[in-house]
Amino acid sequence: MRKLSCILPLLFRLPRIWRPQLKKRVLYSEILDRWMVITTTLRALYLIDEAFGLDFYILKTHEIDLCSRLAMTLKREMLVALVQKSLYPDNPVQREKVYNKYKEFVIPLEEAEWVGLPMHEAVEKAKAIQAKQNEPAPLKDRYLIELISKLHIDAGNPPLLNELNSS
Repeated sequence: MRKLSCILPLLFRLPRIWRPQLKKRVLYSEILDRWMVITTTLRALYLIDEAFGLDFYILKTHEIDLCSRLAMTLKREMLVALVQKSLYPDNPVQREKVYNKYKEFVIPLEEAEWVGLPMHEAVEKAKAIQAKQNEPAPLKDRYLIELISKLHIDAGNPPLLNELNSS
């Protein structure tokens, strides 16, 4: 007869499922100058330590590897803050120190505003920019300018046309 201790593990076997151990940690961003409570894994904490801080980790890591909406939002905020030099508004010495530390990550503002945007936000932003650029002008204004230009060309006074086109 079998021992009971040998049979019990076979009867009550459950599938083992791996889940990451999530821990809430307080992390500091030097560029944004704020403390944040962020839920992270042990691997993320290890990678942050390897990169010598949260800012370097987020700025050095490619967008595909970050895999987090929070990280992408932080990356966009950091890049915009670096471009606009809006870090430490009350302390110019600290601002220059932090800017010089992270100046290798500075990119144009137009590009920094698009980094890490979710698809629906990017589409809305593109539509807003396109609508602003292609704002239709009323035809009556165009016809008025054409009429005045014809009248002034006939009269020999082209300077008034330049004033109308500039306004």
